Amino acid sequence: MADILSQDEVDLLLNAVSKGEVESPAPEHRGLPDRQDIMHYDFRRPERVSKEQLKGLQSLFEAFARELSIMLPPFLRQIVRADLVSIDQLTYDEFILSVARPTALSIINMAPLEGNAVIELSPSIVFPIVDRILGGKGVALPKPRELTEIENRIIHRVMLMILDSLRRSWEQLIEFKLTVVHQESDPLIVQIVAGSEMVILVAYEIHIGESVGAMNMCIPLMVLNPVLDQISQQTRFMRKMPQEVMDKTRFQIERVVRKASLHVDAILGRASLPLSELAKLQVGDIIQLDSDTRTPLNVEIGGIPKYRAVCGRRGETSAIQLVDIVSEDA
Repeated sequence: MADILSQDEVDLLLNAVSKGEVESPAPEHRGLPDRQDIMHYDFRRPERVSKEQLKGLQSLFEAFARELSIMLPPFLRQIVRADLVSIDQLTYDEFILSVARPTALSIINMAPLEGNAVIELSPSIVFPIVDRILGGKGVALPKPRELTEIENRIIHRVMLMILDSLRRSWEQLIEFKLTVVHQESDPLIVQIVAGSEMVILVAYEIHIGESVGAMNMCIPLMVLNPVLDQISQQTRFMRKMPQEVMDKTRFQIERVVRKASLHVDAILGRASLPLSELAKLQVGDIIQLDSDTRTPLNVEIGGIPKYRAVCGRRGETSAIQLVDIVSEDA
């Protein structure tokens, strides 16, 4: 059993220490290591997404831009190009204060992830879309205004197509069940997270014919946190794929593509007829083409001119003989 000092013994020991008769143990000195990596860190603006995760996010959002460029043109009957401009980390307050008023904001439920995101379409692109869908040429308004109820319904339909493109671009990572929760024109009313929460802001530039506008996607970091590790792992796998694996994959793709079937058409000639004459055509009528048998024919592969040929016979079968390759500059 350890000795227990009496009160008198404790007093004597304290007096001896105070008079210097007993040396007190020196405090252990813990110096800094010789090498240290000092980084600037602002606790008001924490950067929580690593470079690998940002690279993974960039690949996913670039795929989203490609999907938009494919999905929207048939619907708008106009050439559409979506370009990824930037991916930034900032607070939700900074995003809200940067949004113009009025604008078109859609609150998106990110199921199965927990939480909502915001997609903003600027007025410079919203009204050309509405005008195009309603039969116009896609002209922007000289002065932005709030959307009417009919215009909101049109943008809601367009937003569903945008969400479908987003779902397709992320389907290898997660199967989204995206829905539009609400649409709003005033950004100050939209509050999906606390103002100090960090968000990922993805900025796009949308070209629809001659109109150019912005589309911004704001996703809270807390919503993306469950899949950030998967995104970085996917990026690491893509970056560290061995050369022999890449060569083998390329060979397999080429082997499959070479087996694809394409239509080969030898164009004997063309003719233009008025609709009235076309309606009177009967079996046995002869249509004179604009070609000469001495002139090489155009041979089209998948609808694209690739060769020139002369027609003839091989045994009992009609055939063509290729005589030249159509240059790409032609």
